[in-house]
Amino acid sequence: MVVKPIFGNWKSIDIIDRIDNPIIITMKEPWAIIKPKINSIPSQVIFNKSMDIEHLEELFFSLKKNINNSKTIIGLGGGTSCDTAKYLTWKSRVQEDLNLNLLLIPSIISVDAFLCSSIAVREENKVNYIGESEPNNIIIDYELIKKAPKYLNRAGVSDTISITSALGDWKIAHEENDEKLNSRVFDKAKSIAENLMKAREDIQYINDNGIKALVDGFYNEVKLCEDWGNARPEEGSEHFLAYCIESITKEHYIHGQIIGLNILISLFLQKQNAEFSLERIHRFFNDIELDISPKSMYLSYEILKKAIQEVKNYIKKENLMYSVYNSSKLDLDKNIRNLMRFIKSI
Repeated sequence: MVVKPIFGNWKSIDIIDRIDNPIIITMKEPWAIIKPKINSIPSQVIFNKSMDIEHLEELFFSLKKNINNSKTIIGLGGGTSCDTAKYLTWKSRVQEDLNLNLLLIPSIISVDAFLCSSIAVREENKVNYIGESEPNNIIIDYELIKKAPKYLNRAGVSDTISITSALGDWKIAHEENDEKLNSRVFDKAKSIAENLMKAREDIQYINDNGIKALVDGFYNEVKLCEDWGNARPEEGSEHFLAYCIESITKEHYIHGQIIGLNILISLFLQKQNAEFSLERIHRFFNDIELDISPKSMYLSYEILKKAIQEVKNYIKKENLMYSVYNSSKLDLDKNIRNLMRFIKSI
């Protein structure tokens, strides 16, 4: 069950100081901010940049002795820090029968990883989800998050606003592939996106209200998907194209930027099946000053075009959910020139 975050200013300091001998998984930037402010002495501080499964297994075995002597693992940082902390607590439970406390303190809200109990790892340069580790607490420290670059925090909006294109895919899957569509879940997802867009000015400035709006959006969509049983209400063709691009380039992109771009591509292709208008979502991204142009990601138009042309086969190969890219009504050869012209205008 998704854990409801606790909000506050420098709340992370108070919480960490109450914990004896924690293992802290972090990054250099947030640790430089937090370290001078705490009195607690960690058992160990780990800076991890890789979610490669082999690396994580090596990390776990190198920490086994310290893990046995510690009762708490803290993930302090971005998605990698939080997922590493989740992995270590999960591995300790299944391998050593140890039930460690898990505390997550995101220093940036560019993705919803800190709210998801599933653990995202990389195997052969592809994201896979293994195991689950539910945190005891999640701390949203306004002051810590404000230290991160604004554009990265703004990018977090895409992991919720992806609802806008995912719902169009769900409609297409329902009409063409006889997939079950629950109107209550559909309408709830739509309201989550609508409410988030009402906070555009606060999100632009990344003030307390903007941070809370982004986190509440994450929480509500993660809870909705958990209750429904899968990510259909918020994940569709926009994510699938991102996975396809990464499979071609072997590069990692700022998640919110590439998903934001792909949301617009999906809405363009969904046409009358789109639940939200392309112009409205494009304007929203402009209003919050989130740059989603290919140029901002150093993503060439040639690679993007190649991925769009290959994504249908990629979806079938990876057995992903039915989306606009599966639709028999979509003629990519006919649409690609106009689509690329639109992309170059972003």
